[in-house]
Amino acid sequence: MMTRQERALRNTVIILAVATLMLGGLLFWSLRAMALLKGDTTDNESPDVATAGGQPITDQQWMDELKKKHGEEVLISMLNHIVVNMEAKALGITVTDDEVKQELARTIVGYESEAQYYAQMQSQLGLSRQEVFAETAYRLSLQAIATVGITISDADIDAYLEQNAERFIPKKEMQLSMIKVSSYEEGQQVMDRLEQGENFADLAREVSNDDESRQHGGSLGKVEEDDPFWPEGMLKTAAGLDVGDIAGPIETGEDFAIIRLESIHSPEMPDQKEIRALVRQELALEQAPPLQQVESDLRNKYEVSINIDNSLQD
Repeated sequence: MMTRQERALRNTVIILAVATLMLGGLLFWSLRAMALLKGDTTDNESPDVATAGGQPITDQQWMDELKKKHGEEVLISMLNHIVVNMEAKALGITVTDDEVKQELARTIVGYESEAQYYAQMQSQLGLSRQEVFAETAYRLSLQAIATVGITISDADIDAYLEQNAERFIPKKEMQLSMIKVSSYEEGQQVMDRLEQGENFADLAREVSNDDESRQHGGSLGKVEEDDPFWPEGMLKTAAGLDVGDIAGPIETGEDFAIIRLESIHSPEMPDQKEIRALVRQELALEQAPPLQQVESDLRNKYEVSINIDNSLQD
């Protein structure tokens, strides 16, 4: 069962698919190359970066292996950034910090906090906060280039909003904790122990069979009231609780859950101007060529030349 955070991360992976290779650990060797060009080290310098049983792996061996296995992806990604930046300047396209922050705010929805989002981006994708910001700005620039000349009328936006009104109605978000067990009888035993005053988080770590939430003391994070990835009956029960209430055992397929409502939040209606801008962008992107094609076309336009082995040619 996929958690809310995992689904948001999945969407982020889609947005940053090309950037992941460039800005993860693979970026190190390109930074190393720049250091060489700046004279920060010498060609003869090749310190050991690791040893195993007394056998060293040199910095140069590491760089060569990364280049051989992933050099094409990193090189093309670096070239894409150059040509997209050149085209954006030629077209007078500027992505502001506020626009990047708004895009990130939409991406972060579903995480307990901004800090948790960036921690997962670092652990799952190897991206720092600055790298996430930079790559988001890049993707926005690329989208703006792709949609130049595409006109979306107010009538088009009105029609879309009429057909998809529910999409922009903010959902209530519930902060839930859960203990999942294999049988109703086990669930009753958990309820008895909770009624006797045992700590919910400690009990979740001890008996819950849900690996993801157990290590967080049963916490599921924020769950929307109609989240299709969680059982409908469990969410309806949770929506009827007061903060701090515990309910269960609730049948969740083959297992049974005991839940506690930690908090509930009803988001404010989003700004209509922002909604219309988002719809305009989405409708324009539907008419635009695929973004990878735009990158390829720009590499051709700016006469990209790769002066290395033919196996890395675009």
